[in-house]
Amino acid sequence: MSPCGNCGPSLPCIARAASRGPRASWASRNRRRASWFNSSKCVKLFDRSTRSVHPTLAADEAFHAAERMLSDALGLSRRMHDLAQARAGRVAFVASAGAASALLPQVLAKFRAGHPEIDIDMRDVAADDLVPRLIATDAEFAIGSVEGEFAEMTIETLTRGRLSAIGRRTADFAARRALTWDELAQLPTIAMRRETRIRMQIDQALGAQGKHLSPTYEVTLINTALAMTAQGLGLAILPATMLPADQFPTLIARPLIRPAITRPVSLLQRQGRTLSPAAHAFVATARMVLAGS
Repeated sequence: MSPCGNCGPSLPCIARAASRGPRASWASRNRRRASWFNSSKCVKLFDRSTRSVHPTLAADEAFHAAERMLSDALGLSRRMHDLAQARAGRVAFVASAGAASALLPQVLAKFRAGHPEIDIDMRDVAADDLVPRLIATDAEFAIGSVEGEFAEMTIETLTRGRLSAIGRRTADFAARRALTWDELAQLPTIAMRRETRIRMQIDQALGAQGKHLSPTYEVTLINTALAMTAQGLGLAILPATMLPADQFPTLIARPLIRPAITRPVSLLQRQGRTLSPAAHAFVATARMVLAGS
């Protein structure tokens, strides 16, 4: 092609001329990528004589701008690859306070070891706030105990815990394999308050058999019940999965029977929402760790 008479050489001529200048490697590698220069024919990019070709200031600015764009494109490509491989990104989720305290530290530690570059945003909330917070925020999923079904929500059970009497590791208590609810009624106990979901489940199950729970103490938080039990104030009535052994090494759990009651810990997701690769990796870790709990 012939050069533009008004503004200097066209792109093919620029590339050939640049190949003889200090930017030869850039021009030869990126001739096609720089085709957008064709739309800039009214900006002179090279001063050319019969003996030499010199880039103008406009050419220098154009080259630098193109280099920045190529660098940004490569950086974006690397970032997207890291996101796809769960080597970068962010996981935001909601967890019930009990699950966050007793179950998720082990999951978090395992996940952090395998994915150190991923940011984790865990919001621990009261059990009753689990679903509302999942719906109202940018959290991708929730982990905790729920009952029933929820519109536009999928629920997957990750693990189940037997309702148990949790007490200090004394010789007499450690020797028991299980306790009946009738036996438990003769001992000082610490239960969750009546308005909590776990207490509602207990009262419903016992009521179906004509039984009634009258605890010595009622509390709102699981950790409060465990701390009181550690001081010998009574047996805590909780799922065995809610006892973090490393936090309360002096406590043990014995299952409650007649009736036996189980309580699930579930993964909740909004239907029609795609988990990010980082969230997929976290959920896979949670499934693996909690399956053995």
